[in-house]
Amino acid sequence: MSKTVESLSSFPDEVEFYQNYWNKKPFVVRKGVSEIIINGLISADELAGLSLEEDIRSRIVRSGKTPQDWICEHGPFEEAIFSSLPERNWSLLVQDVEKNHPPTADILDPFGFSPCWLIDDVMVSYSTPGGGVGPHLDSYHVFLIQGMGKRSWKIGREKIRKEKYIEGLDLKILSEEFIGDEFEVESGDVIYIPPLFPHSGETIDESMTYSVGFLGPSMAELLIEFGHYIEEQESLNSRYEGGQLDANSSGEDMDESEINNFRTSLTDLIRSDQFEEWLRRYFKNED
Repeated sequence: MSKTVESLSSFPDEVEFYQNYWNKKPFVVRKGVSEIIINGLISADELAGLSLEEDIRSRIVRSGKTPQDWICEHGPFEEAIFSSLPERNWSLLVQDVEKNHPPTADILDPFGFSPCWLIDDVMVSYSTPGGGVGPHLDSYHVFLIQGMGKRSWKIGREKIRKEKYIEGLDLKILSEEFIGDEFEVESGDVIYIPPLFPHSGETIDESMTYSVGFLGPSMAELLIEFGHYIEEQESLNSRYEGGQLDANSSGEDMDESEINNFRTSLTDLIRSDQFEEWLRRYFKNED
């Protein structure tokens, strides 16, 4: 049976968070982030300035009454675009803001109970009344912190495993309604949403929203990056010499024992101290 999204008076402690919420169910915390922190974050004008830069990932999403009215444009943008936009129904979204506006990294301070080493980035959105990106779900964990303004949210009570999207859009907008709770958030309020929980936000008053995303790497990404590390370490990057081959591996096929030799060589690398050292550096984004 689905459960109502919980409204908490404060953030859970570490034990409660992992036991009851992480990857399990969403919640909302009223005034979870102080106005002191909120007031020091990036402003709407500064966010627009970032979206003009070549190496910044940014989008403008224009919402509409019908699927055909939704438009998603990717930056970098020209400054003139902002004077051409209407007063309603659009949002500017910018990725990696904490890396390009260091004071915005202060938004992470209240979340020490979470696995901060998994944080991917802080995405910031500015939106006008009616603005949003439509009902959708994400493959990652996210905390949504409301800055200035007010927004209305609908948060699903259960994960969606087989989602369906509206076809023909440059946005992944769910094509079917979902069961959820609706509520409004104001400055300092925080929503936690685990992966695959559907959600939809719409701006009531001119708003800033700060999204802290937790994104784990795929196994392919880990193997590729660890491979790059091995390539740089001469002591680890030994070449296969076939020292244990015998007559059973003659011809076109290798013997099962040789497959196990390859497997052992790879697992020995992963069990090594160097793998632990590399993995910790990887999640700290150190070179």
